[in-house]
Amino acid sequence: MNFNDFTGRKIAYQNHSSEEVVEMVEEGEMPMSSYTLIHRDAVLSAAQKEALTSWAKAIQDTIKLHYPADSLVLRRPNAPSK
Repeated sequence: MNFNDFTGRKIAYQNHSSEEVVEMVEEGEMPMSSYTLIHRDAVLSAAQKEALTSWAKAIQDTIKLHYPADSLVLRRPNAPSK
C-alpha cells in the first residue's frame, strides 16, 4: 500500500486496502518481520497499532457512508462479475 497515491486510487481499492491494514495489524503481520529484522525501530507499539487500525476503520466507515456497497468490491481484471 502506497500512502502517496492512496486517495487517487479507485474507491474499491481504498476500501480493500484499509480492510487489509486492520487484518494485518491485528494478526501481527504488519510490519513484516523481514522488514523489522533490518529496521528494529519499526516495531509498532500497542498505541501505534491502535492508532493505525482506528484510522483504517474510520476510512472504511467513511467510504461505506458515501458509496454504494457494490462499488466497494475490488474486482480483478478478467474476473467474472456477480
